[in-house]
This record gives sequence, C-alpha cells and structure tokens, in this order.
Amino acid sequence: MIRLQHVSKQYGEYIIFSDFSYEIEDGARLCIMGRSGRGKTTLLRMLLNLEKPDHGYIEGIKDKKIRAVFQENRLLPDFSVRENLRCVCRTKQQTAQISKMLEKLDLTAWEHQPVSVLSGGMQRRIAIGRALLAESDILVFDEPFSGLDLQTKRNMVQVILEYAKEKILIVTTHMPEDVALLGAKVLQIDETKF
Repeated sequence: MIRLQHVSKQYGEYIIFSDFSYEIEDGARLCIMGRSGRGKTTLLRMLLNLEKPDHGYIEGIKDKKIRAVFQENRLLPDFSVRENLRCVCRTKQQTAQISKMLEKLDLTAWEHQPVSVLSGGMQRRIAIGRALLAESDILVFDEPFSGLDLQTKRNMVQVILEYAKEKILIVTTHMPEDVALLGAKVLQIDETKF
C-alpha cells in the first residue's frame, strides 16, 4: 500500500497540494484526473521520488521497483525498436519476452528500425512496452495513450492490464473512457480539498 500523509507542495506562491492524504491499495488501478496544471504530474513525480514534498511524507515506495511512462517517450532514438526494449531487460526471462512484446505492440515488422523513423504513436507503444518489460512492483503512466487512435488504445490497455496483474497501476488521464477501459478507481484532484 502507498500512503501519502499530509503532503504539501508548492512552487513559489502557487500551492499544488496542501495537507493532502491518500491511500493506494496493493494491486489497485488508479486514474488521476484533473485540469491541466492541477498537479497530476507533480503527484507522479513525488511518487517516483523525482520531487520531494515540502511537508508530509509518502510511505510504501521505499525499496519498490517503480517503472514509468512519462509524457515524453524518453527512448533511445538511434537504437532499434528491439534494442530499446532490450535495454530494460536484466534477466534471460525478460529478454525472452521481447518477441512476444513486439507482437503485442504490433511492431514486429519494425523491430530492426531505429525508433527515430517511426511515428509518434509507434514510439508511444515502445515506451509503454519498455515499462511493462522491466521488473516492477508499481507502474506509473503519465498520459500514456496520447497519440494513439481508439483501437490502438484499446489494444494497449489489454497489454497493460495483462502485465500489470497484482501490481499497483497509476495512470493520469483526461479521458473518462480510459477509466472505464482500465476498470480503474478515480482520484479527481480538481474536487479534492487541498
């Protein structure tokens, strides 16, 4: 379980969170929703330990393996699709899953192409695939479906749910349909009293 306890965060005079507490159960699927600039990405960055709360603390993430998909794909542009997936594999078992992942991502035909020549939607699928292949306890995805058409999004949701079994899955989104597809609980931060 992840516990955010009395978390406060601000940038200059702009208060993002003030005395915010929330619990995320083990195995939960959570969609964080809210207006742009409301703190969705800041919350993810605190969970990833990329930013610290000004006050309060977060429990349940120490010694956990957390993998992320950021709003930017953060791929290795000159590496092939297969090489980008291979770079997160630490075991023979993970490496053996690359071909299966390429098939699930519908990218087998492009596996030897450098990712820089692929479309934004294809690159997005690779970023998701890398996060899923890496060993993890918690998956944190920031707007993971941007640039994907509806059918591709539905396919990717199925892949994510297959690999996220028994893990905590946290996704930021603006789209109510994403919540339904993921079968997720919603944290609507616009309505939270901070």
